[in-house]
Amino acid sequence: MEQDQGRDNRLRHQLGALQSGNRSAILAALREIRHTGSVAVLPELFELLMDQEDQQIASEITGLLNDLKEQKAARVLVAAIDNPDYEQISSLLVAACWQNGLSYDQYTDTFVRMAIRGDYATAIEAFTVIEEAAGNLAQEERHRLAGMINDGLQAADEQKRILLKELIRVITMY
Repeated sequence: MEQDQGRDNRLRHQLGALQSGNRSAILAALREIRHTGSVAVLPELFELLMDQEDQQIASEITGLLNDLKEQKAARVLVAAIDNPDYEQISSLLVAACWQNGLSYDQYTDTFVRMAIRGDYATAIEAFTVIEEAAGNLAQEERHRLAGMINDGLQAADEQKRILLKELIRVITMY
C-alpha cells in the first residue's frame, strides 16, 4: 500500500514538472522518468512533444520513447499513432516503435495504415515495424495485410508505390 502511494506521488510530481513550463524542471523530470517512470506518463510526453520548441526537451522525449522497455507501452504508443490529434508527431511515434524493440505484432493494421497514408518517411518507419512483426503473423493475417496494402497502391505516388509493393513482398514471403 505504501509502495503504491509512493509511486502515485512520484507520478503526480513528474506530471506536475512536465506541465510546469519550467525548462529545468521538465528536463529533471524527463531524466527521472527514464529511470523510474510509468507508462501512465506517456500521454503527457506526447502532449509536451506536440508543440515543443526546445530542441533538448524534444530530443530527451524522443530518446525516452525510443528506449521504452515495458511492453504495456506498445498499446499506449499505438493508441497515440491512431489518434488524429497526434498526427504531427506520428512519424516520431512510429519511429520509436521500431527503435524501442517492443512487440507490435497485434497492431500491424495501424502500421499498414501508416505506411499507406503517411508520407514517405513515415511509410519507411512503418515498413520497419511491419517487417519485424511479419514473421510472427499467421498466414491469413499476412494475406489480409497484403490485400490492404494492395488496395492502397492506387493512391500512392510512384516512389511510395515501389515501397508498398516491397512491403507486400516482405509480408508474404514468410
